[in-house]
Amino acid sequence: MKKIILLVSLIFTDQLSKYLIVKNFSIGESLNLLPILDIYLILNTGIAFSLFDDGGDLGRWILVTLVSFVCLYLVYILVFETLNKYESLALLFILSGGIGNLIDRSFRGHVIDFINFYYENYSFYIFNFADSFITIGVIIYILDIVISKLRLNGNKTS
Repeated sequence: MKKIILLVSLIFTDQLSKYLIVKNFSIGESLNLLPILDIYLILNTGIAFSLFDDGGDLGRWILVTLVSFVCLYLVYILVFETLNKYESLALLFILSGGIGNLIDRSFRGHVIDFINFYYENYSFYIFNFADSFITIGVIIYILDIVISKLRLNGNKTS
């Protein structure tokens, strides 16, 4: 039950943030929050870093199909596989981000991105909470693997 609550909370946070941004900003409008952070609304029809953004409707539905399969696979793993708490947490974050962007792409035809971190004239890329959740999930997953390996290797030398 805790997993479902976390999953729904993360998806809700992502969708609420996108709703509020779209309601209060025009495409291309920005608001400076910090010297390195702006709210800057763009609509991304591609995937990360706007890759494949010229795929049209066919590209959109190919992405929707692929992400749907990935999300279904993650649900399968979360339900039927034995995971430690960090693996579960990581996959929940990744799944919530995938679903958040899948909702956008399915119902809007694009993903709403609006968080812009930059330094002087260099901007990494513009993203949203769903993208952040995926990144956090991957970091948790990698750290869990590394820490598990270090513990295992530490036990071997004892």
